[in-house]
Amino acid sequence: MRDVQNEHLTRFIGACTDPPNICILTEYCPRGSLQDILENESITLDWMFRYSLTHDIVKGMQFLHNGVIVSHGNLKSSNCVVDSRFVLKITDYGLESFRVAPDGEDSHALFAKKLWTAPELLRMESPPARGTQKGDVYSFGIILQEIALRNGVFYVEGLDLSPKGEQEGWGDGARDLLVHGWTS
Repeated sequence: MRDVQNEHLTRFIGACTDPPNICILTEYCPRGSLQDILENESITLDWMFRYSLTHDIVKGMQFLHNGVIVSHGNLKSSNCVVDSRFVLKITDYGLESFRVAPDGEDSHALFAKKLWTAPELLRMESPPARGTQKGDVYSFGIILQEIALRNGVFYVEGLDLSPKGEQEGWGDGARDLLVHGWTS
């Protein structure tokens, strides 16, 4: 992991593998995550800045996909962090065995994480921990929508969707259509 170095990836410094204190230490990016920046209305995002953030993600993913890591598998706006020079860097790549799923099958965090996951991976009984390159491209598309609209994942004007797909006022037909779209 120490040999994986690119301007658009957080630098891996080390890891502690002694239970129960398992952790990974990476480069610190003081501007926070892309998700934090998009949610902070006091930060002005003109289209050149949005393009720059997008370009940084593309460069980081290009490096991952053409190197030993092969795919990210957990790409989302909270795993894109911004350094002091406003360079976006991808984090949480590699070391899939360190990832821990949220407790409880029905937890809000579990469903929220899956919003960036490609439908074909959601349908798999046991998807690859490393994900796939095609799955990363799907996740990138979701992040593009977040950057362009600056309104969160799967934003649709007038609808307040939860990660589980629950929506007040939906009839059974609309819910069935949504479920069918994701399962077929």
